[in-house]
Amino acid sequence: MTVNNEEEFRYPFEERCARVLQEIRETAEFDVHRAQLDEIVYLFDVRETVFEELAEEDGLPLSRRVQEYFFRYGAVEAAWRSRRPDTALVGEFKLHHIMSAVANKRMTKFWKGENEAERALYNDLRIIDDTPQTGSGRMALLRAAPGVTDPEVWFFDMRQGAMRMELDYPGYLEALLVTKGVIGWQYLYCEPELCGEGFIPLEDGLSEMLDVLPRLFPDHDYTDLRVRLEERL
Repeated sequence: MTVNNEEEFRYPFEERCARVLQEIRETAEFDVHRAQLDEIVYLFDVRETVFEELAEEDGLPLSRRVQEYFFRYGAVEAAWRSRRPDTALVGEFKLHHIMSAVANKRMTKFWKGENEAERALYNDLRIIDDTPQTGSGRMALLRAAPGVTDPEVWFFDMRQGAMRMELDYPGYLEALLVTKGVIGWQYLYCEPELCGEGFIPLEDGLSEMLDVLPRLFPDHDYTDLRVRLEERL
């Protein structure tokens, strides 16, 4: 496991990410495979330049609120598993630099859709968070439709398809930091009626998340997540 030893964080969200990665690494109850800030993308390391280019070249005049969650690293990633016997609690995320996601992480590289509506949707979607270590086939996507200032976030599960989340980009990142990337947490922010075959195998892990994480990380509030899980069981 490598740890980025950046001596100084230039943007506030970078420091918050580093703090959460440290929490994961220092949790004795987790077997941590990876928790790191990847290398800084030096061509995309100035916030103002990145968002000017997204506006001019990609037609994405993203809001100041979105810009406040900028980080310079190619990815912020973690992969871990609870050490508890017979655990279902597993976490993973790989959060991609926003410019890299828009330019290089098109959903259509992996799945083009089965009908006209899906193809139109997937053409707009860019992968912002995925799970390469567990290979779960689940990912979060930003809908990069030209002209939007606060893009929609969608969740894709191979078993369930694409579902719009009740979170925008800043909201997604906030929830990710709280859940530590527990596999399938995104279902808790999709409509309950969409939680079908893809959700059922994740119920035990999500229930365990709400038994374990509030005890390990008491500074975070898990009330909303608990209510959302109960609505979907």
